[in-house]
Amino acid sequence: MPKFKFTLEKVLRIREFEEEQAKVELGKAIQETERIKQTLEYVAKQRVKANHDLSTTIDIIQLQSYQNYIMGLDAQKDQLLEQLAQAELVVEEKRLLLTEAMKKRKALDKMKEKQLEQFKKDQERIEENFLDDMQKKKAST
Repeated sequence: MPKFKFTLEKVLRIREFEEEQAKVELGKAIQETERIKQTLEYVAKQRVKANHDLSTTIDIIQLQSYQNYIMGLDAQKDQLLEQLAQAELVVEEKRLLLTEAMKKRKALDKMKEKQLEQFKKDQERIEENFLDDMQKKKAST
């Protein structure tokens, strides 16, 4: 009995590779957004600590230093928020690319399944015809 061979197997392997690459890229993009979120959280904690230290300071030089530090933290927060917005756009783009890659692979998977089903039906029909021929030969002898 011959083996099943999917005519587009190489294309299917390429689609699977593209899907895996899209998953990796999405993972990297998500990892970047998480890194930015963690940095934002750290900046927020530093701001709270600086505000607390500012409220307990009486020295004018230290007071000015804390105010400058807080302004720097606020600027860093604004910059991180911009980066986060950009990173989330990248995540969405990568998610769409992954979805498209999955659709392309699934289409080929379905095609392969249909070809396999047809192959099995054809093989069954060949076997049935062979058995019928054998029975006819036995009956005629």
